[in-house]
Amino acid sequence: MPDPSTPPPQPPALLLRAASTLWTQAKAAYLSGAFPAYGSPAWCSLPSDSPQRLAAALDAAEHWRRHVAEQQRLDALADSDPEAWFREVTADANEEARRTLSRLRLSRVPTADEMTTRRRPRPARPITACPTWPPLAIPGRPGWWRHYRDGQQVDLPHREAPAPERKTAA
Repeated sequence: MPDPSTPPPQPPALLLRAASTLWTQAKAAYLSGAFPAYGSPAWCSLPSDSPQRLAAALDAAEHWRRHVAEQQRLDALADSDPEAWFREVTADANEEARRTLSRLRLSRVPTADEMTTRRRPRPARPITACPTWPPLAIPGRPGWWRHYRDGQQVDLPHREAPAPERKTAA
């Protein structure tokens, strides 16, 4: 175990100058974007003292920092408001689904439940006779007709409409 009373060895000035130069060149490469992706074959083929290699490592570290910060933000949101968290994490998928439905026009194709509902018999609508129309046959009552007489719906066993009243001049 080293003696704590002795100062640590100091790096030679040449090494400090080389590190400073490497850092300056790496910063310039990072800002210009002139470096291969971290871990790519091109990155692996760079020498260990290459400024582009250091710039790629800095870029990867920055991406990781942003990723971790976003995950922490989403974790906090999931704890505080699960519905807002779900809306946020599924927003991209929902938008893609909307685009796909629109593109393929799948929203116009009826679902199985909609088809089943369409096949179910619906109750008959009540028929209503109108003053300007002829009498209507009543479904389920053969031979009976619904007439409109004096503002009333009247069911009669014949189709003859009443003759309109003619007013005579007196």
